Amino acid sequence: MDFLHKLNLSFRQKLPVLRQTQAAECGLTCVGMIAGYFGHHIDMVSLRHRFPTSLKGSTLSDVMSVAQNMGMSCRAVRLELDEMDKLRLPCILHWDLNHFVVLKSIKGNKAIIHDPARGVRNVPTVEVSRSFTGVALELYPAASFEQKDEKKNISMLRLIRNVSGIGSAFMQVALLSLALEFFGIISPFYMQWVIDQVLVSSDRDLLALLGLAFISITLFQNIISALRSWVTTWFSSLLSVQWSSNLCTHLLGLPLSYFEERHVGDILSRFGSISTIQSTLTGRFISSIFDGVMSLVTLAVIFTYSSSLTFIVIALFLIYALIRWVSFEPFRQANEDQLMASAIAQSQLLESIRGVQAIKLNNKQELRVSTFANETVESTNKGITTQKLSIGFNTLQSIISGVGKIVLIWLAASQVLDGNFTSGMLIAFISFSDQFISRSAGLINALIEFKMLRLHGERISDIVLTEKEQDMESRMVLPKDHGAIKLDIRNLSFSYSKTDTAIFTDFNLSIKADESVAIIGPSGQGKTTLAKLLLGLLKPDSGTLCVNDIEHVKLGLTHYRDLIGSVMQSDILFAGSIMDNISFFDADLDRHHVENVARIAQIHEDIMAMPMGYNSMVGDMGSSLSGGQVQRVILARALYRKPRILILDEATSHLDVARESAINAAIKHMAITRIIIAHRPETILSADRIIQISRNSVTEIPKNDFIRLVNASHPVL
Repeated sequence: MDFLHKLNLSFRQKLPVLRQTQAAECGLTCVGMIAGYFGHHIDMVSLRHRFPTSLKGSTLSDVMSVAQNMGMSCRAVRLELDEMDKLRLPCILHWDLNHFVVLKSIKGNKAIIHDPARGVRNVPTVEVSRSFTGVALELYPAASFEQKDEKKNISMLRLIRNVSGIGSAFMQVALLSLALEFFGIISPFYMQWVIDQVLVSSDRDLLALLGLAFISITLFQNIISALRSWVTTWFSSLLSVQWSSNLCTHLLGLPLSYFEERHVGDILSRFGSISTIQSTLTGRFISSIFDGVMSLVTLAVIFTYSSSLTFIVIALFLIYALIRWVSFEPFRQANEDQLMASAIAQSQLLESIRGVQAIKLNNKQELRVSTFANETVESTNKGITTQKLSIGFNTLQSIISGVGKIVLIWLAASQVLDGNFTSGMLIAFISFSDQFISRSAGLINALIEFKMLRLHGERISDIVLTEKEQDMESRMVLPKDHGAIKLDIRNLSFSYSKTDTAIFTDFNLSIKADESVAIIGPSGQGKTTLAKLLLGLLKPDSGTLCVNDIEHVKLGLTHYRDLIGSVMQSDILFAGSIMDNISFFDADLDRHHVENVARIAQIHEDIMAMPMGYNSMVGDMGSSLSGGQVQRVILARALYRKPRILILDEATSHLDVARESAINAAIKHMAITRIIIAHRPETILSADRIIQISRNSVTEIPKNDFIRLVNASHPVL
């Protein structure tokens, strides 16, 4: 047996299931699963941090590079379908020409696939034949491979540590729960004392005393239960509001790339995991603690009645615990599959709603409905799997519990017939044993639920453990003279990932204060990327952006963005009035300034022609306005901020030439440094300088040369 095979056997473990979050990280996810199989356990947050992937996907070479960096050797092979049984498993398969999956095993006419997008799948040979491209990648540990746990876990304490008022609420619920547990313990003694003391001696006074005492106990028990329910409701609401707010604060503080790499439905699904965690913690956490303590108390009580019967009660509990332990992993996997399938279906629906115009224009309603229906069926099937497991477990548990109770009563009644028990002791023993089993089962269920919360915690960790934007705070302050400012780009280099071709390399450009510069070039050469770099939405790999010779990171991104107004191609309006959108819901609204910037943006007359003027609603994402009106409202919004730098990326592409000229003339007289990205010659000629960029060069074109190029239909734009 060779060394590699021995190493393979020594490291071999269960093949984990990892799910991709970003649309193009399937290859990275597959490497993570195989690394986990050999003992290097890592989660997607850690993988993503170590190996950032391109939005355009990964090649086989990129996947091999990741695997080698994790200490694994690689062997890429090309083979036919009937040769798959010769592969060293698990291995990575190239799938559907645009995806990677892990082949776990082949059984009969089915292949067991760990799909990063859909989880574990039993794929028939016919489907394998259609999807497998014939390229596979075998991975196995190299000499540098290390077994270790590199997962970033998120603790519940970390989630709740910033919630105010949680300590006092916890103590109140704890004290009320303790009182309820005490009342629950003494309740069975009522029947025992009535049967063994009152009925035997015919003592009516004792019966009345016991009745009044336990009526009082019942009243107190229900009052305390109501109080605990109220405190729990208040506590739950407090936790929900603050948790959601904290998570939203962190989410909106993440880099733009986080949102561009994920489906909206997936982000919403992860955000929704907060409610599951919150309801479990507030509803079960405290009571489960006392269940554990009081189950020991009740166990001690029934032990005083009969040690032999107590061992039977313990046996019933252990059987229950064993069933839960065995069923946990399948149940957890089924829940994870359902969550992921539901997120995919939600993403499909949101995408269809956002793109309904394109769907209608291309008559693709049936296709989108069919796609959504398929994803919904998939989600429903995953839910049915979860329900089947739950039904099967509950049925088995009920059988064991019912049969066990019958046997217990049978044996306890035999003790009464033998004279070892009184009738009252039998009733009390059965009641206490029921309490022990129910409390112990409650504790086990709670522990399972808390362990299941790890699934939701892992989903939230994709948000919580992602680092927020850096360099937000100011270390230097720019003088507040409200004039235009100089902008210098020095030796800037940028690529979207290590595997992508560089967009810019040692890019240099100087823009004077109050100067207007037009950035031109063919599509795909990085003009919008440059705008995002200038806005601080993307972080350069190297180089600096300087404002009046001060690095923008020293100014802090918050202050730096306050200096800039922008109109981007993907900008949208928000639900509210035109006034709200121009001021961006400014709490200290300046109505005169709103109207002034609306006039500069040539939208004032359009607004005044509307029935409600500036109070007119814009509809969903500006649906009640034309494309040109939306652009002008967004331009007014940019000018409302009184920026000292204005960046316009195709900001007037929907306007007629006359209106665009009026806007350009109005802006030209403002003390603003202007950067215009455009293709329209009229817009470009309104600038002081024309800069043509490409991935390899930056060239300034004199206006006269530009006019000649346009007249000659030269493809400079």
